[in-house]
Amino acid sequence: MQTKQIHEGAAKVHIYEGKITKKDPVFFNPEMKFNRDISIACLKAVQMRTDEKMIICDLLSGCGIRGIRYLLEVPSVDYALLNDANPTAFKIIKKNVELNKVTGAVCEHLEGNILLSMHNNKFNFIDIDPFGSPAPFLDNAARAVRHNGLLGITATDLGPLAGTYPKTCLRRYGAMSLKTDVMHETGVRILTGHIIRTLSKYDKGFLPLLCFCSRHYYRIFGKVKKSRSCADNAVAALGYLLYCRKCGKRKYSLFNKELCACGREYDYAGPLYTGSLIDIDFVQMIEPMDSKMEKFVDILREESKVDGLLYDIHEICSLNKLDTLKRDYLVTHLKEKGYSASESAFGGHTIRTDAPLNTIIKCIKKKESI
Repeated sequence: MQTKQIHEGAAKVHIYEGKITKKDPVFFNPEMKFNRDISIACLKAVQMRTDEKMIICDLLSGCGIRGIRYLLEVPSVDYALLNDANPTAFKIIKKNVELNKVTGAVCEHLEGNILLSMHNNKFNFIDIDPFGSPAPFLDNAARAVRHNGLLGITATDLGPLAGTYPKTCLRRYGAMSLKTDVMHETGVRILTGHIIRTLSKYDKGFLPLLCFCSRHYYRIFGKVKKSRSCADNAVAALGYLLYCRKCGKRKYSLFNKELCACGREYDYAGPLYTGSLIDIDFVQMIEPMDSKMEKFVDILREESKVDGLLYDIHEICSLNKLDTLKRDYLVTHLKEKGYSASESAFGGHTIRTDAPLNTIIKCIKKKESI
């Protein structure tokens, strides 16, 4: 296959041309540009809190663009280990490092777990961006990340996490998934919960800073603290999502069996993380790179202020045979009634609010009668 040179951010890299598949000689996905952009913005936000130089690991580097961009665009990154087990990828990584004249880059071609197991408590930041599930790498990542370090975890196996293949999710993540109108938030919470449980085995706590879904992947960005009490607090935030198929009510609980007020037994997903997916102080420090990220970050900032549940307006309207409406109207009306509410980054029809479901339905009905 032929290569071509492309530009992204401050980097220029050689990539292989052709359709994106797992069998590509060197994997590069242009659709993950936003993932790379927001990750760089997150590292810059962390940089505002510390003067420490960062040692980072781009575990599954592909053509090397992610690690090279970290070195070029984040001043605090002093050293980056760019790794890929594929020998062809290793060659093109070295070629791209030379092309960009970056210093501080070390290229490796080891299986990911072998590399991580060689670097106990070394890295300030480990980025794991696999084609599929990150689960096989989490134990060794937990040992390789240092106290007050960071993990950036991507998952593209949305089928298991979002409820299409619940048995696979149970096998891979130790949790039951559930296909609902909020299945992607549930999937993100299952993945976050799995990260928390994995790190807690090593007396490390995981504090989510920014967790989101974008098209075909989930992205988790969080801080790691070597602390038994922090690990205990993180584990204490685990529980279950209870969801009623009859009336649409949902809530988080320590238990996975309960009857809904409408008389039907709740379905459940979990164990999963039940706390906030967005750190309110952290997202205030993110400086957007472009208008797309600015719109995304603005929604995150508003959503981070709401301690409430996620709802899909279309699903509520469908379940109650109501005409759908724009979410900005519903958010405004709920705020007028004294509730917290915001649009959500989990999709164009989703809102987050602390209002009860029956209040949301009444607001929609009121709009319908106008």
